Formats: sequence, C-alpha cells, structure tokens
Amino acid sequence: MAKCISVAAILAVGLLGGCGSTPVSLYSDNTMKKKEYNGIKAYKKGLYEQAFYDLKEPAVLGYKSAQYTLAFMFLKGQYLEQSTKLGMGWLGVAKEAGVENWSAQYDAFYSAATTQQKQQIDETVELYITQFGVKAQNMTCRRSTSPRRTFGEVKIDCTKHEGSVTEHDIQIIE
Repeated sequence: MAKCISVAAILAVGLLGGCGSTPVSLYSDNTMKKKEYNGIKAYKKGLYEQAFYDLKEPAVLGYKSAQYTLAFMFLKGQYLEQSTKLGMGWLGVAKEAGVENWSAQYDAFYSAATTQQKQQIDETVELYITQFGVKAQNMTCRRSTSPRRTFGEVKIDCTKHEGSVTEHDIQIIE
C-alpha cells in the first residue's frame, strides 16, 4: 500500500496514512544519509535487526547504498526471511547507481537463476524501480569524489530533490 509523504513529513510524524505532501528539506536528506550510514555500520557488525530498521526508510526513499545492503540481507536471510526474488529486486534497483561491482553481482546471480526465477526477478526489479528508483523518488546519485571510502567500499552519494515523493511499504515476505 502506497503512502504519499515527503521526507520532511517522515521526521515530523513518522509514517503518515494520508496523502498530504510537503517539500523535502535538506535536514531530512541529511537524516536519511545518517540512517543509511548507521544501518551499513550495524550490518558490518552483524547487527542485522538494527541494520534493517536503520536501512528500510532510506531504501524506500531511493538511497542506493541502503538498497544494496538490504538486497544482501534478503539474499542471505540475515534477520529477514531469505528471498532471492526480493533480494534481486533490491539489488536491481540499487544498480541504478552505476557501480560496476553491483551490476556484476546482479548479473552473476541472474545468470544462475532458472527461467521462472528470472521472470519473477524481472517483474520485481521493474516494480522496485517504479517505486524506489531515482526518478520515482526524485533522487540524484553519484559516486563520491572523496578519496575516503565508507567501509572500504564504493561510496555512493544520493541527494533528495525538492518535491513530494510516494513511500511504498517494503515487502518482507514473498
């Protein structure tokens, strides 16, 4: 079920049931970046429940590193029920960031899938891009130009632009 909200509204009252949208604020973007960072940090420490709760909000709002990490939580069954379909959905939308390694991982998993799994993956990726992709969530993502890398990996810097977005719930069970 979709909910129309802005990132600013998330900070104000959490998840809203109505469809009143307001412009996104810079503070909200920074808050989501902090949640994404904290979620990845918790994931690296093996604190999967905490990681999920930190990552789910930035992931649905289009933050690519959160989506990438959430993908592996589904693929490996870390805190969440293991699901190739849902994991590949998140990995498919995360690869919008243009990170070669992410695309290579997606391609390797995809090539190992059965024909039926590929069809389910294709449908899930298409849906996730329409719900959580950069265009749907009014995002710009780019590889960081900073020489420092987060957790020894590629750092993707995503920025939310002014305007309202629609937040969709995360499907956690196939």
